[in-house]
Amino acid sequence: MHKFVHIIILIWSFQSLFAQDPVLTQFYAVPVLMNPAFAGSEGNFRLGLGYRDQATKSNYKLKTVYAFGDSWVESINSGIGLSILNQKEELTNYNFIQINLHYSYHLKLSENWTFFPGIAFGIGYKDFRFGGLLFEDQIDLAGGNDPVTSDPIYDHIAENVFFMDLAVGGILYAENAWFGFSLKHLTTPDISFVENEILPLAMHMSLHGGYQISLSNRGRNSFFPEDSNLFLTFNYMKQDIYNRIDFGAEMEISKFSFGFLSSSVIQKIDSNAEFLLSLSPVIGLETNNFKLGFSYDFPISNFSTIGGTSEIALQYFINNNYTRRSRWQRKHRSLINESGGDSYRFVNNHPLTKTS
Repeated sequence: MHKFVHIIILIWSFQSLFAQDPVLTQFYAVPVLMNPAFAGSEGNFRLGLGYRDQATKSNYKLKTVYAFGDSWVESINSGIGLSILNQKEELTNYNFIQINLHYSYHLKLSENWTFFPGIAFGIGYKDFRFGGLLFEDQIDLAGGNDPVTSDPIYDHIAENVFFMDLAVGGILYAENAWFGFSLKHLTTPDISFVENEILPLAMHMSLHGGYQISLSNRGRNSFFPEDSNLFLTFNYMKQDIYNRIDFGAEMEISKFSFGFLSSSVIQKIDSNAEFLLSLSPVIGLETNNFKLGFSYDFPISNFSTIGGTSEIALQYFINNNYTRRSRWQRKHRSLINESGGDSYRFVNNHPLTKTS
């Protein structure tokens, strides 16, 4: 009985530890994962891939891989998208997969304001691969182990968990600024692996926004080349008792971009926690069709022993519509203007450029 209780407590602890959503440093490079309202925000077809290697010196090494695609559909004035995310942890064999369908509608509010409401439906899958546990009756001192156990504890543990998911969000655009919100896991699905135990997946709230400052329209003697911009961004997240805010600045000059992001907590969950979690330099390179970004998180204070986190994000834009701002304005009419509205597209992955 004591063994049963100890193993159940161990499993409960592990599944509670991973009951939080994956976090990405370059959140603006994976917009539909942050907010379903971003679906179709580029005005063309976009594909994205990313990889994150987290806590490289810790026993709990987290690796996250994602892929997404989204597109603007002019006939229905809407955006649609599909995203897939997989996160694995080496020590516990934790495995998480999330697949979502995203939809947004583009609504003109006034001459200067546009609102995109969005919704996402998805399925989730979690497992700890408990088949790797070694029970007492499997041990053979003469050599080798029995692959099958008759221990009744095994009957009380689910091999995996499937759940349905629902998220909503919205984005409000002005010419040089944007603000958004999203709510995920509205149904708080049960993700417990233990029989007759309930572990609801806590609702995830996010508030995010950005502001664009043009650096090239400062007169003829401007130090910066044409289409140079400074982007200020933030993303506040809260799930259960945990909270985090990522904020920073990124400068775009010609085909290159660089900047810094920082991660902090607003409300500490215990007295030993630190407000500042990490500092992250970010660099990027773009061509007419590709956008590549790389970031590295340097952990601060108590987290410095777990090692840094590297992240790479790649985006590909079909139909060659992802071009410099001036070329976009010369060559392409706004998709939404054709129906009487305005369009706000991403520049350097930030949806801050108004096209007309």
